[in-house]
Amino acid sequence: MTLDALLSALHFVLAFGLVAILAAQAALIRPGMTASDLRLAANLDRGYGAAALLLLGAGFARVFFGAKAASFYLSNPVFWAKLGVFAAVALLSIPPTVRLIRWSREARAQPAFLPRDEQVRGVQRWLLAEAFVLVVIPFLAAAMARGVGHG
Repeated sequence: MTLDALLSALHFVLAFGLVAILAAQAALIRPGMTASDLRLAANLDRGYGAAALLLLGAGFARVFFGAKAASFYLSNPVFWAKLGVFAAVALLSIPPTVRLIRWSREARAQPAFLPRDEQVRGVQRWLLAEAFVLVVIPFLAAAMARGVGHG
C-alpha cells in the first residue's frame, strides 16, 4: 500500500472517529446525566481534541507527502474553505471543553456534584452547532477531490 493510500485511510479513520466521539458526547451530556456520564464525557473530550489534532496532522501529511502536489491543495480556495470550517468547529468546541473541565474540577472537589440542567442544555447547543458545521466538511472535501476550485 502506498504512503498516499495509508495517509488517506488514516485521514478517514480519524474523521470518523471525531464524529463518533462527538456523537457519544452528545448522547452522554443530557439533563439528568450521572457522575459516570460526566467522567466519560470529559475523557471523550480529551480524545476529541487528540483526534482533531491527529486529523489535522494526517491532512497536512497528505498535502505534503501524498500523491498530489502540495500546490493542488494550497492553491485551491475550497481547501482553504475546508480548513476554515474545521477551524470553526474547533472554536465551537472550546465552550463545551471549558465547561467539562470546570464540571470535572467541581466533581473532584464535591463527589455529589452534577451540573444544572440549564448548563447541560447550553453545552448541548454547542455540541449541536459543532455537528452542523462539521457536516459541511465532507461536501467541501468531495468538491475538492473533483477539482472544484481549480481552473
